[in-house]
Amino acid sequence: MENLFFFKKLTDKLIDDSGCVCDKYDFSYTNQGNVYPLKQKGSSTITLSEPKMGTWKIQEDGLTLKKKVTITYPDFLKGPTGIACVNAEIGLCIIWTNKALTQTGYILPVEGGDTFINGKRICRFEHTFLPGEIINDLELSLIMYIKRPAETIEPGEECLINEAGVTVGEIENVVLKLESIYMELPIEEYKSDTHPLWWIEFSQWEDPKVDLFSKENLCIYLNPTYAGCPKIGDDIKNMDMLIEIISMSYYLIFNRLSNEDLSATKNDIGLNPNSICSIMHQFLLNCDDIHWESPERLLASIRMNVAKLLSGGDEE
Repeated sequence: MENLFFFKKLTDKLIDDSGCVCDKYDFSYTNQGNVYPLKQKGSSTITLSEPKMGTWKIQEDGLTLKKKVTITYPDFLKGPTGIACVNAEIGLCIIWTNKALTQTGYILPVEGGDTFINGKRICRFEHTFLPGEIINDLELSLIMYIKRPAETIEPGEECLINEAGVTVGEIENVVLKLESIYMELPIEEYKSDTHPLWWIEFSQWEDPKVDLFSKENLCIYLNPTYAGCPKIGDDIKNMDMLIEIISMSYYLIFNRLSNEDLSATKNDIGLNPNSICSIMHQFLLNCDDIHWESPERLLASIRMNVAKLLSGGDEE
């Protein structure tokens, strides 16, 4: 019942018919008065990196985003065949959610950045998250809502919502992954004299293209009883062992995927944000070459890429 609405909602057809075009987000950060652009990979789930300095950290440097949205035929969104009354005003905003800190908020167009030029509507967004305001992940949902209801409802518009503040549809949704590669994997400590140094547990996935990449579905357990345990709290003391554990874990996850799910993972087809397949797709985007010819070559190529990513690109 969660997808049942009693008023008309934005559809892909309405987005296309209105000529709604969303430019890609532009991400950057500022350090000592200088602005540095961030490189992004992915579409529905995005990873960010700083290609020149290589020192950007979201907790210490913050994040600035910019975006432009153009609606060529805004009148298509109004009237009986649209989502709002002719005399109403439609607003655009970005809803952001940081699950790690259970925080959410909204970003409105910049002052003077919601304009009509030759009949086209152009909205410009810009927002800066200060150091420490967000960590680990950031979901950005671009939505339309009723900014100002119509005082007069025209014939045929009775089926349209006409209440200020009500969301009438989502245009775009992206998720930023702001964690390091090893923190993508849910890791827990389990101190025991009878358990091994590490192990991984999986649940019975229903659909890894949808099931979340979370400890409810998979989790690595590290046993700090052993002197060789690679990670205690936030401290890493045995990088070589951590590389081996992360590499084997990714290898085991790939082996649990069906041929169909593996193909969807490689090609980013039908992947929900933060799903198991989506996170594995992001891992592949950060890799050089992954060799699928044999289990031995697959594991070896995974290990080589994990070592390179965890060492900041120094591993050959």
